[in-house]
This record gives sequence, C-alpha cells and structure tokens, in this order.
Amino acid sequence: MPDISALLRDIEKNQAALEEIRKPYTAHLSEEEDKTDSDGSVKSRSVDDYDVFYIGDEEVRHLLAKDGRPLEPGEKKKEDDRFNKEFDRLKKKQAELANDPKKQAKKEEEEEAELSDFLRAELFSNPRREMFQSREVIAFDVNGNPNYKPKKRIDSIIQKLSGTMWVDEQAREIVRLEARFAESVHIGGGLLASLSKGSNFVFEQEKINDEVWLPSYAEAHLAGRIVFVKLKQNFVNRYSDYKKFRVGGAVIGTVGPVTTN
Repeated sequence: MPDISALLRDIEKNQAALEEIRKPYTAHLSEEEDKTDSDGSVKSRSVDDYDVFYIGDEEVRHLLAKDGRPLEPGEKKKEDDRFNKEFDRLKKKQAELANDPKKQAKKEEEEEAELSDFLRAELFSNPRREMFQSREVIAFDVNGNPNYKPKKRIDSIIQKLSGTMWVDEQAREIVRLEARFAESVHIGGGLLASLSKGSNFVFEQEKINDEVWLPSYAEAHLAGRIVFVKLKQNFVNRYSDYKKFRVGGAVIGTVGPVTTN
C-alpha cells in the first residue's frame, strides 16, 4: 500500500483542480428518470438528451431530444429561447460575483456539494486493493467525520453519508464513489425538504483520451419530500462527447467520446 495519508491529500487536491478544469468543457448528457410510487413500482420513465455547459460552478442544460425524439420546431425555439436566457443570466451573475467578494462568499456557502467537499467531511478506512473495470484500484470504506466542523451549510448533510470510494493510485483520482444516507436528512429544518434514510447515489470519472479526468456516469435513488410534495425518483446520467470551448462558444478542441456504463 502507498502512504494512505499522502494519497488522500493528493486526491482532495486533484479533485478540487478537476472542478475548475471541467468549466471550459461541454458534453452530451443522456438522462434516464424513473418516477415510482410508494411501493417502488415505476409510474413513468423518460430519457432526455442534453448538451451541458458550465458557467462557473453551475451546470446549464440545453434540451435536444425527449425519449429519442428530436424537438419539434416550436419546442426547439422555446427551448433555445429558455436556454439562451438562462445562459446569459448565469454569465451576468458570474461577472457580478467576480466583482463582489461578499456575494461570492455567500454563494459558496449556499452552493451544492462537490466531491471536494465530500473528501473534507468524511473519514476513509480499510484501504484494500480491488479490481474495477479490469484494472487494479484502491478501495476505501467511507463514513462521516463527526469531528469535522462544517465550512458550508451542505457539509452537515455530507457528514451523514457512508459508502465506498475507489481510486486510481497512479493518477490520484476518484474512479467511482457509492454513498448512501445512513440516516434521514432534513434541509431547512425539514420545512424545505427531507431525504429518507437509504437514499443513495453513484458517481464515476474517467480519463478522456489520456488528457483530462471528467465525469462519465452518475446515478441517484432518492426518497423524501420537497416542501409538501413527496418524491421517489431514480436518475441515471451518462456523459459523453466532451468538447472544449473558448468564451463565446468557439470550439478549440474535442475530448471524447467517453466510454460510459
């Protein structure tokens, strides 16, 4: 085994860097969504295809097709208008944040969790060598660190996660993470939302064309409530066809396609 403390430090550092590196890229996203009833039976299933862009830390999706059917001309115009409006809004917001450190700090407090946040708030134990997709990796058991003092609101939620993480020893990168909530989670004191114990997710990253590590697969199984609406949903996201863009949208290179699950 390598020096485990050094390995984990390198992984945290590299993951934070990846979250910056991915911002100039766009990708194709295929999202499968199942909505289920209280018994777990599937009520409806949909598959939507998107182009995905990153504005700062935020993901912007441009809908291309529903259940394998390209958008009709009227649908496409409506979606193009919505996307352009959202894209411009987030670009403006990003520029305002860059000029206002206080707003930037507040946004970081409220933003969604990244893998780098997860790495800070968890304990990693029982390192062992395993095989993943025909290559040797190091696996860890993962549990919330009770001694970690949350830096952001989301950190106290991350601390309730437990699961398994697999890492590439040479690259010092996460290749797969499986995590579940060991207890129910309440957001806004339970007034805004709650997630039931057992809600879980899977996340994978891959090195694309020996150039850069980027997300390739994500899966989530959620049960809970948002305000007064009960939900029970399953998502599977597959990312492919990465491209790198200049500001303004001019393509300067492609990275992909990526092999996904």
